[in-house]
Amino acid sequence: MSRDGIKKVLSSRAADRIVKAVIWVCVAFIALVVLHYGRRVFICDRFVVRGVSMTPTFEQGQGVWVRKYLMGPRIYKRFKFEEGEPLRCFRLPGFRQLRAGDIAVFNSPEGWGSFDTVTFQMNYVYAKRCLGAPGDTVGACGSHYYSSGADPTGIPAGRESLLRAIPDSVLTGKGLEAGQFAGFHDRWTIRDFGPLAVPARGMTVRLDSAGVALYAKAICFETGFRPEWSEGQARLDGRPIDEYTFRKDWYFFVGDNVPDSRDSRYLGFVPEEFVVGIVSRKK
Repeated sequence: MSRDGIKKVLSSRAADRIVKAVIWVCVAFIALVVLHYGRRVFICDRFVVRGVSMTPTFEQGQGVWVRKYLMGPRIYKRFKFEEGEPLRCFRLPGFRQLRAGDIAVFNSPEGWGSFDTVTFQMNYVYAKRCLGAPGDTVGACGSHYYSSGADPTGIPAGRESLLRAIPDSVLTGKGLEAGQFAGFHDRWTIRDFGPLAVPARGMTVRLDSAGVALYAKAICFETGFRPEWSEGQARLDGRPIDEYTFRKDWYFFVGDNVPDSRDSRYLGFVPEEFVVGIVSRKK
């Protein structure tokens, strides 16, 4: 073989090696991207705590890992998250349910300017402690929070003491006296409320004036119609109704910093599909 022929063969082999190397680099890069986003969707993801609502358990700016595989990863059926658009998703099988006492990350159920409805907020999430899982009974007595699903609840006793020490005038001035329960029971405040049953799939509640006041947002989310109380009768879509059976599971969340936390005391119940996952550890 001539010298020129040898050079051509060597040049061709070198080109082949370069092409193969480029292909392997591309494959490795694509695999890393798939693994990265696969981990975020199916296994765990990292979120940064905003605000002081979980002090002293988590500080502002602290990162937390959320284990999605425990409850089962949430899979979107469509990627349309404009304001007011309903969430379309399903959850893959997991290892266990979210329980009272767990800390979880969930999407805000309160849309901008729509405080009396449950609205999915894609880019607005909270990290809070679950006070009540579906079917649990929750409440507060003298600033001490309780749950039939967890004893103790995990809320730091020191923060409950701080809430107990705040004068009534300060709570009223900050608009925190009754929270979500304003206009329902004059005696219900964020220091004393309940017992309150957390809705569960298949659970039936009586729709008297109290039931309508407490569960109107959840019922509206499930049916598209807000129940109303008039002339001694509950009505849904204009029809008389005496009781309602829930179609979904709901949760009641509270921040560990109970004197300064926007949670289910103001937002109301949170539907199961809004929950991202269970917080595992600090980082």
